Amino acid sequence: MNQDSITKVKELLYDTAKDKVKSFLSQTDDQEILYMYACNYNWDDGFEIPQAILDNEKCDLSIALLLFYEADGCQYLTEKSDNINLPQWSVFIRKLYDSIMAGKYRQGEIAFKVPLSKVQIYKLKKVLTEDENIFIEDINGKCLDTGNGHIG
Repeated sequence: MNQDSITKVKELLYDTAKDKVKSFLSQTDDQEILYMYACNYNWDDGFEIPQAILDNEKCDLSIALLLFYEADGCQYLTEKSDNINLPQWSVFIRKLYDSIMAGKYRQGEIAFKVPLSKVQIYKLKKVLTEDENIFIEDINGKCLDTGNGHIG
């Protein structure tokens, strides 16, 4: 990822109003910015911005899976139920799960490594259908993770 993109992501994360961030992320054609923003997003700010990323036509499967796991999608995969205490999360994660399963997001050029241990993957394999294996398979491609994936 080039320095200009890193600077743009930092600006979006720390110095830009929420509406401008949503507007930019819903329209950019730079997948690397989408990925790095998703990787560094503060989930205390809600689901509007991640949804703007997911609604961008340039959002690929790696970005969608990153957001799925960052939003604690592993919990949804194991239980397949809504959390009555977190209705916004339930709507977001179910919609994202359904979109991934429906093939809305195509594999792109960005790599994705499933952020689970071998034990977690083994346990998930017992409850997932064959079609759901998409959630536990790495995607080869351009690696954008910088150690922990976060930018300073």
